[in-house]
Amino acid sequence: MDNKKFNTRRVSYDILRKITVNKAYSNIEMGNLYDNYSLDQKERKFVKSLVFGVLERQLLLDYIISLFVTKKADTETQLFLRIGLQQQLFMEVPPSAACNETVNVAKKVLDNNRAGFINAVLRNIGRNETKVREALETAPINIKYSVSECIYKQISEQYGEKTEAILKSFYEKKPLVLRINTLKITRDELIKKLTEQGVTAKAYSDTALLIEKGSGTTIDELKNGEYFVQGIGSQNAVQLLGASEGHTIIDVCACPGGKSFGAAIEMQNGGKIISLDLHENKLTLVNKGAKLLGIDIIKTKAFDSREVNEDFIGIADRVICDVPCSGLGVISAKPEIRYKSTDDFKELYKTQKRIISSAAKYLKSSGIMVYSTCTLNKHENEDIVAEFIAENGGFQLEYERTFLPFEEAGEGFYMAKIIKN
Repeated sequence: MDNKKFNTRRVSYDILRKITVNKAYSNIEMGNLYDNYSLDQKERKFVKSLVFGVLERQLLLDYIISLFVTKKADTETQLFLRIGLQQQLFMEVPPSAACNETVNVAKKVLDNNRAGFINAVLRNIGRNETKVREALETAPINIKYSVSECIYKQISEQYGEKTEAILKSFYEKKPLVLRINTLKITRDELIKKLTEQGVTAKAYSDTALLIEKGSGTTIDELKNGEYFVQGIGSQNAVQLLGASEGHTIIDVCACPGGKSFGAAIEMQNGGKIISLDLHENKLTLVNKGAKLLGIDIIKTKAFDSREVNEDFIGIADRVICDVPCSGLGVISAKPEIRYKSTDDFKELYKTQKRIISSAAKYLKSSGIMVYSTCTLNKHENEDIVAEFIAENGGFQLEYERTFLPFEEAGEGFYMAKIIKN
């Protein structure tokens, strides 16, 4: 199809349908936005805002829509209703324009009857501001913050009075966080360089920059290898590792490579890092990233880290154990996670237990392992580590911390420092 014929709302509909019907991933679809559609920067920004807004507030949007319809619409009609309502309630789009533009696209995609239905519902909602405002305030809390009932229940059970602050923070825009490649440039030099390009960069630490304005320019400049994108939680996990020049480090679930890169920089590119991942094709990302950053101490190997690699037993000064997880700490970046069932996480617990147990066998005496996740689920965090310590003599937990997404890290992240005696 010729994408130039389609406006921003048509593009938004196409992407949302792929995500809803075809189970495509939002981050991948957003990543393809530039290549797949002929949109300028302002249009791409609008599409991202609309698509993510609909995904983030899906339960709340459907709740409001249900107050004005007697029978739930088919998938395509519901998508257009969400698109129109998101603009009316949560974007700086005049209600009449939100309705008219959405209905115009619906006429081209659906039949006239459904387009007429969409028009009638959106206009009816627009005429009933008081009813809508009251519904937004009185909606059940999991609906208000648009997360599945079981995820709300689990967060509530584990975090109590902090629950609403956690859920609210998932709607807040997070700054882009960079990890400075001090092999190539100092923090102050990078701030100066980015500032000259119109980017507003704020130093968070010696290694981290927060980009408050100009993230598009910053992404374009990744090709220089002077920094890479890495969250505060992940940077802190690398720092907790205490990597030094000459160390041997094994990263058991390495892709896309950020923690391996961070450790290599801490080591002044001196020593050895073995980066493992289950999927060999993903390891090309690590190799390309290392080359771009000027790092040559990383060796990659495809391996299932639920198992033990006999060649690595007892050789590592440090082990990075960043395991696959439910991602509840990064819902703001991956909104589909909001609607998962906590039952879906149970297989992950088994995987996490196997990986931490296998990874620990690579440590030398007095070696350090950092176990980390980007989730807020204590069953994947504190419980996994406590069970590992209880079942394996000769290890001790020296430190653990959970960053909450409304705190300075801006994301939910857990890390634990385990020492082999």
